[in-house]
Amino acid sequence: MKKILGIIAVSLLPLIPLTAGAHGAAALRFEKTVTIKAAPAKVWALFKDFGNVQAWHAGVESTTVEQKKDENGDDATYRTVKLKNGGVMYEKLRSADDAGMRLKYEYVIEKSTLQVSNFYPSITVTGSGNEAVVTVKGSYTRADSSNIPKPEQNDDAATKAVNDYFDAGLESLKKVAESGK
Repeated sequence: MKKILGIIAVSLLPLIPLTAGAHGAAALRFEKTVTIKAAPAKVWALFKDFGNVQAWHAGVESTTVEQKKDENGDDATYRTVKLKNGGVMYEKLRSADDAGMRLKYEYVIEKSTLQVSNFYPSITVTGSGNEAVVTVKGSYTRADSSNIPKPEQNDDAATKAVNDYFDAGLESLKKVAESGK
């Protein structure tokens, strides 16, 4: 009986999917929310200024914006965000919806130093009166998509980079928006 079960198990082995580890980096997701004691329109005005991240993010040294053709030949807006720690993020604006107070952009890894890839954040401002709720969410993968990534480019490093950037950004946004400046 044991021999028959062993033969069955061995014959079924090729039917077991072995692709789970063959795909490299899996998509990671994040969502962060902060409540700010300021009018939603005021908070939205800070975010929608795609070329002025340094006005609300304490970790950003400067931002420059350029208009150019994207990979499809369409007009697109890009920004280079220089971080105070020496890092650089190059990003493409995907959409800015004033009515819905939502901004979407993508991270262009070829010109960036953050250890993530396929990074597509969206920022939404909701609320009423003198209270805004900012929600940042999106997905990303680690920069090294191989099955055995370098330690500085693994899932933990990518998650830390995303958390460090957005945690500091939302904290400083709250301070700026609530300060009345």
